[in-house]
Amino acid sequence: MNNFKYYHYIFIFLLVLFSLNYFSAKIANSGVLKNLSYAFVLGTILISIPQFFRKAGGFIFPVQVLCFSVLFSILMAYISWNQAFSYSVSSIPYLIWFSFFYLLHQKYPIAMLERVVMVFGVAYIVLYLFQFLHSDTVYFGFREEFVEDRGIVRILFPGAGAFFLAFFIALNKSLEKNAYKWFYIGFVLMGVGVTLLQVTRQSIGLLAVIIVYHYGRKASLAMKLGMVVVFVVGLIYLQGSDIYKGLAETQKETVSEGDKYIRVIAGDYFINDFSPNWLSRIFGNGLPNNTSSYGAFTTYLEDVYGFYLSDVGIIGVYVMFGIFAVLAYISIFIKSFRMRVPENYYYLKYYTLLLLVTSLTSDAVYSINFMITNVFVLYIYQYLYESQQYYIVQQQAVAENEILQPALS
Repeated sequence: MNNFKYYHYIFIFLLVLFSLNYFSAKIANSGVLKNLSYAFVLGTILISIPQFFRKAGGFIFPVQVLCFSVLFSILMAYISWNQAFSYSVSSIPYLIWFSFFYLLHQKYPIAMLERVVMVFGVAYIVLYLFQFLHSDTVYFGFREEFVEDRGIVRILFPGAGAFFLAFFIALNKSLEKNAYKWFYIGFVLMGVGVTLLQVTRQSIGLLAVIIVYHYGRKASLAMKLGMVVVFVVGLIYLQGSDIYKGLAETQKETVSEGDKYIRVIAGDYFINDFSPNWLSRIFGNGLPNNTSSYGAFTTYLEDVYGFYLSDVGIIGVYVMFGIFAVLAYISIFIKSFRMRVPENYYYLKYYTLLLLVTSLTSDAVYSINFMITNVFVLYIYQYLYESQQYYIVQQQAVAENEILQPALS
């Protein structure tokens, strides 16, 4: 491997590390490490801007709209909330969308991105287990302490985007013929365990559906029956656990609350009452900085009413970045599900499905925990799209040449 390849691996590795801010490690919440992360991400954005103005096609236009929406929201925070431009530094991690265009310009190999994501997926599992075994002290994330919830000490570990993308890559490769097949199978099993320990209903349900679909779509009848038996036995075993009881109780509370469910109330408020003017209803209010008066108001909503932007997903995108950002995401979802990809890239579909399913109940569509992997997934989609377009053009050229040859001769 030459130095050029080493350089690109290092760049992608650091891009993920700094975009995740070291999995939101407490020691990196301020000081030199945080400044280093922001400086690297800002540098990546700056070198990406010259590649921003590309001919629209595939996913380029929706990503351009997202970039513009986040950038323009900085101005909206000043206009609507008088949040000084000096606070806009907090928007830097959300401008990582620009790196999509740098990746396209450099044409990074997909396999390189997959390897780096798998490294961070393994790191996620190792660090999660470390934090789980030392839950009396918070080393990662922004909580002051971890408490028992849903029958277990619940730790929603930062950097979930890297974990889920790595999980889906491993799921894909566990059925392929390769030298690391058992590593990928082991990762899938560990990933299932970690997901169960985090007791998030949507993640558990969605992963169960995807796993059954992925392993069952080409399995023999005997294999399918075996999977059903394993699933039933696992369900019976979990029914007696504290985790299952906690999940069941939470689900019962959610159903009983109905339209009084806090996320429904919060979503209604953020859509209809939060924005102070019509301009913000179109272009968003910008990202609230915790130390500004705007940030103080959103913190007040969280503490007093339990209204969290991170709990309302795509509505949070609308509130902060405007209606055009929402339309861009709708376009991305439509394009990604309509586009055909080879079987070895089905993980793209699974990851996009995760974003869609959780788009109203989590911040996966815009959180720094998912941003860089969101960029990677759309880059790979675009890479495949352009490869397909090139193949179509080549085939047309060959066909035209075959038609012209007899006439010329």
